[in-house]
Amino acid sequence: MERIPKIVFLSPIYKEKIWGGRKLESKMGRSIPEGLIGESWEVSVYGSDVSKIQNPEFSNLPLTELIKKAPNEILGKPFSNSGLPLLVKVIDAKEKLSVQVHPNDDYALKYDPQSNGKKECWYVLSADPGAELVVGFDIHTNRNEYEALVKENLGESVLKKWKVKPGDVFLLNPGTIHAIGGGVLLLEVQQSSDSTYRVYDYGRIGDDGKPRELHLEKAFSVLNFAKSIGDEKLKKELITYHPFPRYLFTSNDKFRLESWEFNQAQNFTFTPLSDPACFGIFFTVSGSIYFPELNRTVGTGETFFVTASGFSETIHATVTPGTKLAFMSSGTDTVKYQ
Repeated sequence: MERIPKIVFLSPIYKEKIWGGRKLESKMGRSIPEGLIGESWEVSVYGSDVSKIQNPEFSNLPLTELIKKAPNEILGKPFSNSGLPLLVKVIDAKEKLSVQVHPNDDYALKYDPQSNGKKECWYVLSADPGAELVVGFDIHTNRNEYEALVKENLGESVLKKWKVKPGDVFLLNPGTIHAIGGGVLLLEVQQSSDSTYRVYDYGRIGDDGKPRELHLEKAFSVLNFAKSIGDEKLKKELITYHPFPRYLFTSNDKFRLESWEFNQAQNFTFTPLSDPACFGIFFTVSGSIYFPELNRTVGTGETFFVTASGFSETIHATVTPGTKLAFMSSGTDTVKYQ
């Protein structure tokens, strides 16, 4: 078998959405399909949406096939039998998304066994003036009260709206009502799942000319109706200054999200961050990173996947001043972080 790559580059999977836009082109310089592109699935093994590899030695091979060849080397020993647990997307909302909620693992196992529960995190990349996210309820309510509001087309009236700016990060636990507002471009890391229950969609018409389906029974069964206390918005905590500032947003049972921030041009080496070593997914929020061994530069808005063996071996890299990397990896239910 060919040598397992230290770094895997993947082709995005683009999704046209009625609420999508063209910021992946205008803000990130990508060549994207025509139409309203709402999502770019950056790293995925979910269902039939499996990322294809760009590396020349494995060109166009599905990521799942590379994982099958060497699960320990690609993902790390804890994932030998379970596969990649995460799905990473970039979402461009020209118009606001539906109000929705996701189940936890137990509920999904019982009522949506083809998928998993869905915990996710949003990292705002750009936001038009006045742009908002909906996260949580703004009042204490209950199923009967909120169901009545939804039926009266007042489903938005009791939701907590957050004005957002680039760099804002929100954690959405299962059961949290949420919606992405128009004018927001964001990075999303989530469990590898598509269990989404639509609560409210403003009466919009779908591609088939009919109002889009709601999933009220499931949604009301999993919703947390308590008033938000505001802890969905995360603060970054400094982990270390050396060899560069690393900040932690969340390290929960399902995933980890950090920000690596470089104030100056710098050479550095990737080292294992967990025991045992596992994969890491990186998104270049700003600046660029150069890998001399590959003679490849990864620019703003690009994603790369560092394998478990890549962390255990030596990867040299050079960054430009002002580079910021979002680092995403497994949750604490699987590995221990250093």
